[in-house]
Amino acid sequence: MGSTAENLLLWEQRIKERVQNGITIEEWCKKNGVSKYQYFYWKRRLCKKQNSQEETTFADITPILSTAGTARQNTVPTPDFQVFVNNIRVSVPVDFNPAALTGLMKVLQEL
Repeated sequence: MGSTAENLLLWEQRIKERVQNGITIEEWCKKNGVSKYQYFYWKRRLCKKQNSQEETTFADITPILSTAGTARQNTVPTPDFQVFVNNIRVSVPVDFNPAALTGLMKVLQEL
């Protein structure tokens, strides 16, 4: 057997060909002498690889300048910045969790 990287490339090609040929997984496995368990194992591995390689994209951030001046001194502190995605405003606090913000941005971009 080759390296894991070679196996991933091989299985990526195999799965693509199966989908392009329009045959069922069961038919493909029988034709190629592969168990369904092996097929799904490599399909899961490929999904994990693809998910880990996806690039995180962020929406454009436009700063909002306030002319209120000192009127806000006695109010609750405002967040460092706000993000607008698909007409949704997200206020991001000073101590935000970058991973949580990344996940939220992915969800908002899919809306």
